[in-house]
Amino acid sequence: MTEKFDRTVPAEAVKYFRNCILNGDLQGVLSCFDEDAIYIERDGKEISGLQNIKKSMVHLCTWKPEIIGNKHKVTIVGNLAIWIDKYSLKAIMPDGNPIEMSGATSCIMKKNDKGVWLWLVDNPFAGEIFED
Repeated sequence: MTEKFDRTVPAEAVKYFRNCILNGDLQGVLSCFDEDAIYIERDGKEISGLQNIKKSMVHLCTWKPEIIGNKHKVTIVGNLAIWIDKYSLKAIMPDGNPIEMSGATSCIMKKNDKGVWLWLVDNPFAGEIFED
């Protein structure tokens, strides 16, 4: 049975994104990004353009990790929102080794003309700024 998501609600847009990653649905993942989106890598490098973001997302979709968020906070102002949450990630790498990590994400979301929330800025490593 296919799960349905109401992407006109930020929390559901996040669930959809994470579900696409879990299922290795690269096109679904990319549909979550605004055409002007920026994805921020672990090293702080800002990746812009959907074709460049795709290169980063291919790895996640290959791993198919389960990403579980908790303690989220969303603030909406007009057609923009900021999403912050803590998450944990578990996957089996292509070489068979397990990977587990946790962190905090900070995203700026933008509602498109169909009312769907998309990522304008996605920083899944935002929590690292607070680490020594």
